[in-house]
Amino acid sequence: MNEYSETNGEQPESNEQLPKTSGESENKTDENKPLSDREVMEHTANIWKYTEIIDDGTEMHGEFHEKFSKTAFGNIIGARVRGKAHKHNGTNCDDYFETAFTKDFAAAVVCDGAGSQRLSRIGSRVSAENAAGYLKTKLSELFSKDASIKDRLCADISSEEFMSACGSIALLVQNSAKEALKAQNDELLRLENDESYLNVLGRKPVISDMSTTFLAAVVVPLDGGKGRFTACVQIGDGCICALDTKESGERSVKLLGEADSGKFSSETVFLSQNTVSDAAIASKTRVSRGNSDIIMLMTDGVADDYFPAATMMQRLYIDLCLNGILPMSVGGETPKSPAPISYPAVSAERQSVALQYAKQLAEDSSPESMKALWEKRDMLGAYSLEAYGVSLGEKPEERLRVWLDNYNERTSFDDRTLVIIDFKDFN
Repeated sequence: MNEYSETNGEQPESNEQLPKTSGESENKTDENKPLSDREVMEHTANIWKYTEIIDDGTEMHGEFHEKFSKTAFGNIIGARVRGKAHKHNGTNCDDYFETAFTKDFAAAVVCDGAGSQRLSRIGSRVSAENAAGYLKTKLSELFSKDASIKDRLCADISSEEFMSACGSIALLVQNSAKEALKAQNDELLRLENDESYLNVLGRKPVISDMSTTFLAAVVVPLDGGKGRFTACVQIGDGCICALDTKESGERSVKLLGEADSGKFSSETVFLSQNTVSDAAIASKTRVSRGNSDIIMLMTDGVADDYFPAATMMQRLYIDLCLNGILPMSVGGETPKSPAPISYPAVSAERQSVALQYAKQLAEDSSPESMKALWEKRDMLGAYSLEAYGVSLGEKPEERLRVWLDNYNERTSFDDRTLVIIDFKDFN
């Protein structure tokens, strides 16, 4: 299988499939001055249209997928939404995610199917579901059989005790990627003689039709002030990061994966026999131990909007707090300007949704301004939706889904998936 694809995420085959804008009106005003990002987005937001997913007899993804789990040590919040390009063209979302937990750990898997492959949404679904199921089963067995594993994860990181415990968990995360690829092959056997798929493809399905990226993380809360142990695997683009919301500056952000790229710009790498080989997957594995209290996994539909991750993950966290997905102390403050912004939603109802943006509160869009805003993160309650008496929904997963579906970034039209493992209020 060719492990590379022209792009990851739905890209229209021609410009005819995207909303048309005038290059002159998008880039310049009558006074020949460049338009601001906000002016451009106000213009383009009205051009995207909403189209129901076309039922061709093959598996369809719903408009969105959301999930919330409350554990003894933290909350797990996840959501995915259909991107603007898919809505415009009436095509399925290609992202999927799944989570799992017990009293000993939390696990999350996020997958982004290749937009150029007709069945990648199925590949992303079976990969996420089976990898998360595998992790729950195997990690439960590991913690049940080895009562000392958490103690060993608290040992000196250079010790044999820590390395053996670390290796046991990292191996299971690596094996979950192999399990995901196996699930794709099993699903292929089920579909290859299905008339619906034969009619749509004009041939039998092949494994490359299910190409998907793969991001997986396992987080183990530790005793004795050791924080949390995290083991991750990332195959393809997107982002896995850890935030310590009590830390300042660059020390608050830790990237736990590296986005793979293909031979050309905008290419990525997908699950394949090559990428899950022992040598390849070892290079895509990261482990960490520390006090990070927010772990996030996201597809490139979110990661590209918050690039570069080393500084913009702080902006993402502030946006999540400002919009009520993660808690922020408001304290009955009088709301301050700037007020939340509304853009027309790309939905059947076209109902505008007011959202607050961290970049409105920064002096400019530079990394330095965002770092300065991070140092004021506990003093931003007066700018939040809550201060303005606005809520995106009753449940955290609903608020995350609505936010993902409605925030606006220039040139952003891909599917969006974000999973948050939040330990912040459980320390």
